[in-house]
Amino acid sequence: MGLKRLSISGFRCFDRVDLEPTTGVNVVVGPNASGKTSLLEAIFLLGRGRSFRAARKQAMIRETATELQIVGKLGDGRSMGIEVGKDGWTARAGGEPITQLAELAGLLPVQVMDPEIHRLVQEGPGERRRYIDWATFHVEHEFLETWRKYQRALRQRNAALRSRQPDPMIQAWEQALGESGATLDRFRAEAVAQLAAPVSAAAERLLGTPLGLEYRPGQPSDTSLASALAEHRERDRKAGTTQIGPHRAELSLRLDGHKARGWVSRGQQKLVAAALVLGQAQLLAPYWADRGILLVDDPAAELDADRCERLLSVIGEMPFQVFVTSLDPRSLPGMVPDAMFHVEQGKAARMV
Repeated sequence: MGLKRLSISGFRCFDRVDLEPTTGVNVVVGPNASGKTSLLEAIFLLGRGRSFRAARKQAMIRETATELQIVGKLGDGRSMGIEVGKDGWTARAGGEPITQLAELAGLLPVQVMDPEIHRLVQEGPGERRRYIDWATFHVEHEFLETWRKYQRALRQRNAALRSRQPDPMIQAWEQALGESGATLDRFRAEAVAQLAAPVSAAAERLLGTPLGLEYRPGQPSDTSLASALAEHRERDRKAGTTQIGPHRAELSLRLDGHKARGWVSRGQQKLVAAALVLGQAQLLAPYWADRGILLVDDPAAELDADRCERLLSVIGEMPFQVFVTSLDPRSLPGMVPDAMFHVEQGKAARMV
């Protein structure tokens, strides 16, 4: 069921907040700048170990506090928590220390839809690679270690290129990069293939047309990555960096026969991105079991009433815990919350 209890202290505008959310749809209302988004951000921090709107964890510490603490009680009765101070962060789950952020994501999978969700469509390939990798992390248990191997080999090859190492030294890293990169590409392509149907179905409901997905490896398709790296070695040596490989991969999006990026309007971008996120959530629901959480910040922004109602209808059907923020519950047409919370002046309480 996600979270049975949430305790927040020293975080943003919150001195101390304790909430007991429901298993279904939790609506959070309050005026602008009251802390609604910060409440979602705290949940995201607990599940991901980072913010969806701040680069540094320390930026989230309340001005009058020396550290922040987020503690959640999970559906299975265990507790997990994260503390952030000026010198770093610590996390625990079930009384045991957590040293890798991936452990948090496994315990409390959290997905977010915020007003900047259109970036998933409009910005560069990096946003979409992260989207693919979040799904692949959950459906392929060997993905994380493969990704780490690839990143280590990539750093070593780049260092060898910059320091003008001889070819045999670079070739050794090309072999490692080629092996891990080929596996990484295969994992991602399989995940995109699994995403295609639920994402297209979500787009049909939100936009009235299917959304096509295509994974494009960041290398020529007619040769192996190791061979392509060897062919591009001198060019890469001059640039001082590896210019082909899975770190340059792209997820191509096509809506009604057109490339979605640069073609659809801002409101349509939001719905295309929402279809990506909601379709992904549908795919991952069996993997998340009762642990998943969907955070939705101000879904009505930039959408007319009809499109907003369609979006909320799909959100309301998600098979896990949902948190939705709004200035006013009347701006959430058709949504019937299981619980409602009011946030204002650094305080949050359940509404009767």
